[in-house]
Amino acid sequence: MDQHCDVVIVGARLAGACAATHLARAGVDVVALDRSSFPSDQFSTHLLFPDGINEVRKMGALDGIQAHNPTRSLYLSLTIDGGTADEVRVFERWRNAGPIDYCMCVPRILQDVELVKAARAAGADVRERHKLVEVLWRGGRACGVRYADAEGRQHNLYARLVVGADGRRSSVAAQVGANTPYRASRNGRGLVFRYADDPLYGTRDGETIHQYRDGGSMAFVFPSAPAPRMLMLFMGAAEEAATALADPEAYWEAKLRQHPTLAKRVAGATNLSAVRGTGDTTGFFRASSGPGWALIGDAGHFKDPVLGQGQRDALWTGRRLAEVVVESLHDTRELDLAVRQWEQERDHECLHAYHFGNIETEPLPASPVLTEILRRQTQDGATTPNLGDLYGRARTMPQVLNTGRLVRGLADTLRHHRRNLDTPEAARRVVADIRTQIGVRRELAGKKFRPSAVVVGSDRPDPTPPAPVRPPARVLSDAPNVEPVPAPAAELKPKPKAPTTRRSSDPIPKTEPHVLTAETREEAAQ
Repeated sequence: MDQHCDVVIVGARLAGACAATHLARAGVDVVALDRSSFPSDQFSTHLLFPDGINEVRKMGALDGIQAHNPTRSLYLSLTIDGGTADEVRVFERWRNAGPIDYCMCVPRILQDVELVKAARAAGADVRERHKLVEVLWRGGRACGVRYADAEGRQHNLYARLVVGADGRRSSVAAQVGANTPYRASRNGRGLVFRYADDPLYGTRDGETIHQYRDGGSMAFVFPSAPAPRMLMLFMGAAEEAATALADPEAYWEAKLRQHPTLAKRVAGATNLSAVRGTGDTTGFFRASSGPGWALIGDAGHFKDPVLGQGQRDALWTGRRLAEVVVESLHDTRELDLAVRQWEQERDHECLHAYHFGNIETEPLPASPVLTEILRRQTQDGATTPNLGDLYGRARTMPQVLNTGRLVRGLADTLRHHRRNLDTPEAARRVVADIRTQIGVRRELAGKKFRPSAVVVGSDRPDPTPPAPVRPPARVLSDAPNVEPVPAPAAELKPKPKAPTTRRSSDPIPKTEPHVLTAETREEAAQ
């Protein structure tokens, strides 16, 4: 028997659960399908900065997550070349995002089930162990999905909007012809991590997120959940992940020797978990809006996890999509315009962090200019957020590393630390760092739709994009035997529409058709 709803979401974790929650609260009939059964683990660094926690609060899941007794991380500490004459240490307090002024690191097996509970409490129909079979089409538009339930029975579920929230290897992206990113960049770092009981739990260090940079390697300590658990993470060259998985304990001991300041911080840790890791963290942007469909969270955009930004952005994209489309679901033309404008807003929101992640993923020592900017900050005795604003998304990279700071950092490098520039390669790197910052600023100022120009020093083209879980079945032709979408028993009640304002620079033409032919569907995804 055919089923009907207003919105169907494939994937019910961060982005999917958040979108479902906000849509359901607005009175939308929303169904979220997920192949997993919750609670369910997920490969992730698990970190939520204040703005990400504020998104969790907005969807009503914070109390449930807090019940798992996570440690609240109030501070950020960065140590560059610890124990050397050139050591730089930065210590900051996090800036508020709404009422939230702390970070949390909660394993996904604890966190995601609380997100699902919040979505159900809001009125969303979340169905576990339900797998996508294919996206259904009518007249060139996505009009629903065919799925297999927990018993393997297949059903057609028709909807006004199909949302892919099924991660980097998104089957929805493949089904709608958007699997190949229009922009992607190779990762330079892998990530290898494990949990342990924190020997400094209950102290200020035990409430601090620590980052250590020694040479080209980065390491982190995140207070976690349930207390006194902590997450220890190494991010060396991408190739190191395979080495770590082949001989985990030998790798771990070698990294502790490479990061002596971190080794001192975690000395005495007990109850160590298994070592996990990956070197596959390609960053990308996919076309994320089309006739009757949208991609949110990692399905549409993924950045290098060196910044820990993925969870926050997944939640943000889910909430913003819900807010943008809720007034347009009754009108296909307005709906297509809304999801296209949402995608452009997403790019503006995420592009600067994408570049920051690309820059940080290169397994090189910290930039001499950045090091001098941070050194000057510590000499000034400042503890207000600067670096923390980059991670917390309170300010963008160009706002924090503004022109004045870049000029002073360059001058300090040239004046006081010429030994850092004693080779042509080192001097070229300083010039390249400045050139990259200029390139990022130019692109952000352009505010183009689906920007794809290569920013030298950030983008590293020719990556290997993630393969879909379920490859495309019928991307270039309408699915056969799919009946036209009948009117649902209860129409979505039209709501008063706010006036739509569009800038003259908006790239979306007003004459854009809302129904595309099968032949032009692939073009629409580009």
